[in-house]
Amino acid sequence: MRAIRPLRNLTRITRIVPRLALAFVAAAALLLADLAVAPTQAGAAGLDNTWACSVPAGYTYDQVQQTRQCSGGSSWTSTVFHLRTPADGVMSCTPVDGFVYDYVSLGSACAQIGPQAASYRLRTAVDGMMACTVKPGWTYDLISYGSACSQNAGVPSTTYRIKQPVNGLWACFAPSGWTTTASMSTFDCSYTSGVPSTKYRLAG
Repeated sequence: MRAIRPLRNLTRITRIVPRLALAFVAAAALLLADLAVAPTQAGAAGLDNTWACSVPAGYTYDQVQQTRQCSGGSSWTSTVFHLRTPADGVMSCTPVDGFVYDYVSLGSACAQIGPQAASYRLRTAVDGMMACTVKPGWTYDLISYGSACSQNAGVPSTTYRIKQPVNGLWACFAPSGWTTTASMSTFDCSYTSGVPSTKYRLAG
């Protein structure tokens, strides 16, 4: 009987080892799953509201600083950029393709040379809104003057009531791909006060 005991112990071991192996495999699988999810979650957050040495495609920036962060250990400073994802209402140090802007602010946030520089409030183009720029392929039917779009303090600049072109619209110019069927004299499109300009009825 004493000779049988080692065999019983061996039988118990052979039963326990596969269970431990399965538990180890399961734990490893969970760990790998966590490691796989972590980069995805970090990537989803993107680079919005982070500082970087350059501005990658798909981003703009709303502040700059001069630091040694991107100087490679040298004693001189270089520019770092506070990145933003372009969106309606975001202030940007540069205009961004796909957006118009309706307000210009002068201050130090975007200044790389000199005490101040312009920053621009990005807007998704909406038919009939007043903007400093006209969306490509659109037109405008009214010009006004004021400080909202001025890049020089105290100097008024032009704003436009932007319009998506449709047949029959009276506009200050015909965008690419459109023609006109009539014109009229008006002050709506005049760049000089008191001097009449021309409006065109669009067709396309």
